Amino acid sequence: MKELHTRTIWGILFVAVLAGSIILGAFTFGVLFVTISAYVLHEFYSLCREAGYSPQIYPGLILGQLIFLLSFLIARHTISYEPYSYLLLLMYMIPVYEIFRKKDHPLANIALTIFGNIYITIPFSLLNFLVFSQKDGITTYNYQILISLFVFVWASDSGAYIFGVRFGHRRLMERISPKKSWEGLIGGAFTSVIAAWLLTKIFPQYHFLFMASSALVVVVAGTLGDLVESMIKRSIGVKDSGKFLPGHGGLLDRFDSILLASPIIYFIFHFFL
Repeated sequence: MKELHTRTIWGILFVAVLAGSIILGAFTFGVLFVTISAYVLHEFYSLCREAGYSPQIYPGLILGQLIFLLSFLIARHTISYEPYSYLLLLMYMIPVYEIFRKKDHPLANIALTIFGNIYITIPFSLLNFLVFSQKDGITTYNYQILISLFVFVWASDSGAYIFGVRFGHRRLMERISPKKSWEGLIGGAFTSVIAAWLLTKIFPQYHFLFMASSALVVVVAGTLGDLVESMIKRSIGVKDSGKFLPGHGGLLDRFDSILLASPIIYFIFHFFL
């Protein structure tokens, strides 16, 4: 009971800080997410170290921070896309740097350093393109799609837990995540569609069909993201990615669904809006 109480309090604080920072404006959004992306990437590298590998933590973090910051400035139309090309030079320096480290598994170390940024930093960086838009040469900050993305994920997680505990019998992928069930997935989809309907009342410029379709896509992508992280943790033999939030584990545990949902929503946002 005490653990549930702790988990609930920290969960509410986490949601309040996250939503508040997004709603307050571009600066608080940027500061929060550049920090979160770095911390989540560091957790991933720490997991790799527990598995016996030695990713280049600081070069990887520097590369990740630059990817996010450049994406923030490009999304705001402060700079052009050209600086992205300079990141390739830094990426190619990673295998060169490995020569001087004298660590075991050099190929795996290089691959994990780069993969960490593909898996974590790029999805976080794409969030910049969800909150900034340009019309008639004027760039505006609009948090509505991003807030909707997180609401879909939270609604899906809550629905999956409630329906899974009450009705869950058919395992979704038992070898990776024994507690996930098809009934939970369906329940998560149901609560996400309800959340989509409620959001159309708050953000009436978005049609229910668009919001509901986006919610269902997020449910599928988010579930796959959760399973990917579970697979990584299971292969290492750990339960949580860290201990950042009491009762919740690490930040990677909190954002695993976003890592696959973010690119999907990005493409929906840019091709269908």
